[in-house]
Amino acid sequence: MDLEDIRKHYEKMSDNRFIKLLTTNAHGLRPEVYEIIKKEIKKRKLSPDLFEAVLVQNKEYSLEEIEVYAELIRKLPCPVCENSNEKLNGTSVYTVKSFLLFTYTNTESMIACPNCLNKQNNKALISTILLGWWAIPWGILKTPLYIYRNFKSKKENKLNVSNATLLAFTLEHVGEIETYKNNQELLKQIIKPQ
Repeated sequence: MDLEDIRKHYEKMSDNRFIKLLTTNAHGLRPEVYEIIKKEIKKRKLSPDLFEAVLVQNKEYSLEEIEVYAELIRKLPCPVCENSNEKLNGTSVYTVKSFLLFTYTNTESMIACPNCLNKQNNKALISTILLGWWAIPWGILKTPLYIYRNFKSKKENKLNVSNATLLAFTLEHVGEIETYKNNQELLKQIIKPQ
């Protein structure tokens, strides 16, 4: 797309769609598009923080920089139980369900307090143990692997530092976190379970 087409494309977007694009999907933009975005933000009288969201998505990060953003997430109340006593972390929840010739697998990431994360891993473990084995060959092959992965995830739920799942989530949502870093209610929306 040439720059004029990009400008027209942004111009046609609703404010909500434009904000969503800037905070979640601005990675890999060409630098010459930045000026178009700045002008569109100004024309719409939107927060200048939106441009910061674009910049942070197009930057290389050190682990220390990502940990600073992750710490903003860790200080929030748990999106499941609303508890504020423990710092949040992330987990991956692995599930296998099998029905004769069909095997369904699912992996979900979740941000919550360690107790809620453990509960989710336990639910997935029980479901996988009871329903994972009943298909040949994938149920029999994937069930032990997913049981192992849930146990491994549970070990990382209570770490005193940001675990790999939380750091990956933080990097994926860095634009939104930068934009809403001073608004706890909007940050809570980012981590809310789907």
